[in-house]
Amino acid sequence: MPIDQNIFTDREASEFLRLSQVSLWRLRKAGDITFRRVASKIIYLREDLENYLERSKREARAERSGKCLR
Repeated sequence: MPIDQNIFTDREASEFLRLSQVSLWRLRKAGDITFRRVASKIIYLREDLENYLERSKREARAERSGKCLR
């Protein structure tokens, strides 16, 4: 049976986000990242991790000021 590519454990989610597991725990504790608890396991959905990345996106200064980088 193939492993679901859309469900991540703590370790897998931290690797996906390129964060330490402690940083991921801090995000979870602060309510900054969506997770689910299934029985005693914490899981993350790919969609939620991608949404976190999108919410965390910052524009470059030149883009915000309307200037062009060259």
